[in-house]
Amino acid sequence: MRYLVALLALFLILTPVSADEGYKEIKLDPSYEHDKWVTLPKDQVFKFAAYTTSFDGPDDNDGDGLADYWGIPEWVAFEIKKSTTDHPLEVRPKWMTDESLYNQGIAPNDSTYHVKGTKLLKEVKGSYRYVRGHMCPKNTAERISADAAYNTHTILNACPQLQWQNNGIWKKLEKQSLDWADKYGRIWVVCGPVFFGKKPSVWLGQSGEKQAAIPDAFFKIIVKRDGNKLDTLTFLIPNVIPKNDNEITKFLVTVDRIELLTGLDFLSAIDDELEEEIESRSISNISW
Repeated sequence: MRYLVALLALFLILTPVSADEGYKEIKLDPSYEHDKWVTLPKDQVFKFAAYTTSFDGPDDNDGDGLADYWGIPEWVAFEIKKSTTDHPLEVRPKWMTDESLYNQGIAPNDSTYHVKGTKLLKEVKGSYRYVRGHMCPKNTAERISADAAYNTHTILNACPQLQWQNNGIWKKLEKQSLDWADKYGRIWVVCGPVFFGKKPSVWLGQSGEKQAAIPDAFFKIIVKRDGNKLDTLTFLIPNVIPKNDNEITKFLVTVDRIELLTGLDFLSAIDDELEEEIESRSISNISW
């Protein structure tokens, strides 16, 4: 059964990216293995130069037997290599969407994230401001090319994130990931949203717009390989978090915990016994 699932995953991941005309040219570098350890299941899969994203489509996320369209990626996977030359993106582009998914009512466009479009959010969450939170960050993609960095500014790579979480602890973990890549030569990252109640309780956007589900938290799984040995660091960070709470070690959890919360299967490319051992490891401190 696992073999059949892997074959299906391969078929889906080879589906060509449906590029909105606003994207820069997508040049895939075969030396990058963004979803090397194979994350399952796969939904609407898009391959970009800097990352692979599985965007939420007509699957049943919450187990109620109905199709759900949450307007965000279920997971984003990317490899980070040691920095040799950065390619700074001089001008940030406007945020893009996939026109096909937008026309089908599956993906939002940038208007969902506009401040004027947060009336529903403000009624529920007071004055909290949510922004387009990169899953694969621009700075990571700049290690590949300016075009790769440009193409991180798409709704296919974004979730509603509390502004000071996005610019605080999430940004700190992004920078730390770059440092680990420089130290170890290459690492792999899988990240995405978490909903504690199995379904969204708050949405971003006004009536009439394609709304985006606001996650309760975000996960980030970081994998490094030393010969045949795999090590992971796994974080579960609440979306609503105190402004000055930037200590990343307190948010360490097991991979098993993220699988339980999300229904996703990580590291499915490796031997089952080894996968179970890695995913159940309890890490109380960072020794990387």
